Amino acid sequence: MISKKNYFCEMNTLYFKLILCSLLILTLTSCDTPKSLTKKGDKFAEKNLYQEASIQYMKALDKKVDFIGAKEGLRSSGQKQVNAYLDDFFKSKNFGDKRAAIYHYRNANDTKEKIKKYNITIDIPSTYTSDYNSLVDDYVSTIYVEAMDLLEQENFSESEKLLKEVALLKPNFKDVNDLKNVATFEPIYRKANEFLELEKFRSAYFEYDKIPDSYQETKQRKALALEAGLFTIAIVKFENATRQSGGESAISALVSDKMMKLNNPFIKLVDRTYTQSFIDEQIMGLSGQVAENTNAQAGELIGAKAIISGKLVSFSKQKNPIVRTEKKAWAERKVRKYDEETEKYFYETVYDKIKYQEYRGSTSVQVGFQFQLISTESGEILLTKLINLNRRDEVHFAESNTNYRNIVPGNWRWQSKQSPNDVVETSYSQKRALRNLFKNKKTLLSVNALANDIYLEIATEVSQMVNNYNPENE
Repeated sequence: MISKKNYFCEMNTLYFKLILCSLLILTLTSCDTPKSLTKKGDKFAEKNLYQEASIQYMKALDKKVDFIGAKEGLRSSGQKQVNAYLDDFFKSKNFGDKRAAIYHYRNANDTKEKIKKYNITIDIPSTYTSDYNSLVDDYVSTIYVEAMDLLEQENFSESEKLLKEVALLKPNFKDVNDLKNVATFEPIYRKANEFLELEKFRSAYFEYDKIPDSYQETKQRKALALEAGLFTIAIVKFENATRQSGGESAISALVSDKMMKLNNPFIKLVDRTYTQSFIDEQIMGLSGQVAENTNAQAGELIGAKAIISGKLVSFSKQKNPIVRTEKKAWAERKVRKYDEETEKYFYETVYDKIKYQEYRGSTSVQVGFQFQLISTESGEILLTKLINLNRRDEVHFAESNTNYRNIVPGNWRWQSKQSPNDVVETSYSQKRALRNLFKNKKTLLSVNALANDIYLEIATEVSQMVNNYNPENE
């Protein structure tokens, strides 16, 4: 047993730390109170920054709805801000700038409505409202005509801007909503039609998808593009050139599952059960030909535009079973003692010799898979890739009957007596490294578990490659 003295200061710092934490919390919570926010608003108001002041008052009222100082400040600053907008409205109107005047009034009214939520009434004289309505009528009529002219010139983007403004200022003005739809959707509709004529069915479909089905013949043309661009795929039975049985079937099932879950309206799978039985029959009648060609020809007979073929070309595994090793260490504990010279109690750290068990093991798997997407019309290989993946899992952990939090690394020679070669490693990093071993995972993944992870990743990669393939780009 080895010991080391640790004298503890009698002054307890716990209460001091608690006081500091309490002061910090008090300081943080005192920020942004209704009172402090109101003071911020007052400072802005003193500088005639009424909009900024109103924001602070509203924040204060959000925290306490009946805070009198904030309500009075918001009523005063809000009215002054609205008055400033109305002054700008008046000036712009007199200078003949109708558009600027309209939006100055709208700013005033928006401010009024925001403040109204806090049960505060802001006044806008009726004469201003009457003048605003007259300006809006004149301005909307003018830009409506301009938008119609632009629409006739097929300047859709500029026409759309004006029609949106008309709809904003007077939502039910004449046929503005219908015309706005024309300005917005017509260029997209025409672009989709161009793609359809060029037999770019996917591009056409996704353009049609940007506009409502009710617009002109969008619904019918979108359906036509989808039908014409449909890419039907059959998955044929995968081959296995390894001694690991079942791998090719697992990958095939996962590929099918991933393909079915693709959010791609242009990809459709032929039923796997029907596919394979039919293709097997066809291949028997096409004996003597290359396997890929027979698969492709048989796939075409069942209406598939392409087939997915695959081969498990390599599979290797390495398993190092978990091995246990006995290790030496120390267990620390505190012993309370009394020092007669200082007349104070102290704690002595005592180290006891112990043994613990350390475990190591690993498993690794390598899989090679050859994938092809083959056209049934031409026999051309559209996509191909040799996918090589590796997975490794390992465990390195420790166990002991002693509480691991008390275990300290080191070494000793004899269990029952001391030796000058005995070593206790008390550095924080070394103790942490050892204690972390006791928290590490203890279960080693099996070869099958690692293989299944690889199969899933292969299926994901294959399905994404097919999903990203666009025959219209060829």
